[in-house]
Amino acid sequence: MIDDDLRDHFAAESEEHLDTIETLLAAGVADRAAIDSLFRAFHSLKGMSGALGGAGMMAVAHRCEDILGLARQGRAAIAGEAADALVAAVDTMRRQRAGLVGENCDIPAPAALLARLGAVADGTAVAAPPPAAAP
Repeated sequence: MIDDDLRDHFAAESEEHLDTIETLLAAGVADRAAIDSLFRAFHSLKGMSGALGGAGMMAVAHRCEDILGLARQGRAAIAGEAADALVAAVDTMRRQRAGLVGENCDIPAPAALLARLGAVADGTAVAAPPPAAAP
């Protein structure tokens, strides 16, 4: 059983980190300070979710850290498919957070998302094609 104080702390802190990530991604990640802030937010989410038994959320955050680690080294840009994949990760992490906060339920990391994040991290990602034009 998870302590109520720990769960309350996780609820507040995780919401703040997810909001920070969304704000930074929406603004466009153009400098090292933004990359570092994103990395720290995902790192904090990974640790906090792990403390609550959220292996699924922890796995998603870890893959995001991999991408941001490359960006910190100057080997990747957080734009295009990388940014889109991180946004998809945040959407998933919000659902996982709700499971941990509401019912202490670990929602597994979707295999397709982990594969997408992994492809971005290893440089094999291909951007999704734009939607077909209306006839």
